[in-house]
Amino acid sequence: MKKLALILLMIAVGMSAFAQDKIVQLKLGHYSAETHAMHLASVMLAENVAARSNGTIKIEIFPNSKLGSSQEMVEQTILGAIDFVLPTEPALAKWSPKVNLITGPFAFKDYQAVDKFFAGEDFVQWIKPDLDKAGLQYIARWEYGFRTYTNSKRPIVKPEDFKGLKIRTPPDFVNQETVKALGGIVQTIAFAELPMALKQGVVDGQENPIATIYAGKMWETQKYLSILNYTYVATHLVMNKASFNKLSANQKQILIEEAVKAGQFMQKTIREGERAQIEEMKKNGMEVNSPDTTPFQAATTSVWDTLKSKVSESDWKAFQAILAKSK
Repeated sequence: MKKLALILLMIAVGMSAFAQDKIVQLKLGHYSAETHAMHLASVMLAENVAARSNGTIKIEIFPNSKLGSSQEMVEQTILGAIDFVLPTEPALAKWSPKVNLITGPFAFKDYQAVDKFFAGEDFVQWIKPDLDKAGLQYIARWEYGFRTYTNSKRPIVKPEDFKGLKIRTPPDFVNQETVKALGGIVQTIAFAELPMALKQGVVDGQENPIATIYAGKMWETQKYLSILNYTYVATHLVMNKASFNKLSANQKQILIEEAVKAGQFMQKTIREGERAQIEEMKKNGMEVNSPDTTPFQAATTSVWDTLKSKVSESDWKAFQAILAKSK
């Protein structure tokens, strides 16, 4: 009887904590399709936060760039028009140039190295001053993945194989300068126009994460997949600081804990999916190779030189110290 009374008391105390929390409506914008792991993780976050907060936190999701590009959504988050956004490093670089260092060519050899880099608080403390200045609160790291190359001409085994290849990239510094350093020709084409550009031979190849290559059925126009994993890109759940500060301590804790879990779900989904997707692309006729990246690293040191020139010496040294943990 005493045990039952204690349980009922604990439930009552928990319910009273929720009763003190105000109901908050939050908007989350991201750029991925509703079938992508990013959206599935966003839905998971919204559902779990609502359940754990007893309905006091309600998150409305706007996928597929409905609220604008990633950079535009960051701007809207800073202004408070939306509450959360999931940008990659290039989209955050306007407010934190040093974050682009993470995407430097061949910074990480594998996902284990990535996880070591982001473990603990070093990364968050490194980026925090820039986010504070912009009025943003860091919530959690999610995933996007390693980017690699496909083309219709030849397998890429050595840097010289890039010579003359017209490669579509997004308008981001590391993506474009890496292609140039390797001897390729950069073509900037909107992602929505890429399938037709590949079909018509406007470009010879492109670069994207495995999940994106698979989702786009690029084996239909691209014969060769060369897994170089030349740049790692994360997505970072960041929030308008004023919106975050409106939450109670209990709500903040719930949000952060569930955001971390959702990020881990996205990482697992993408990483496990890549292996199966590569095998499926092979079955569909794609030739897959994994070149030794050593000569490619040597050929892209100029990209690192430029990245270093864009940040302060203290930020560069701090980045190198965090990066050393991943080796």
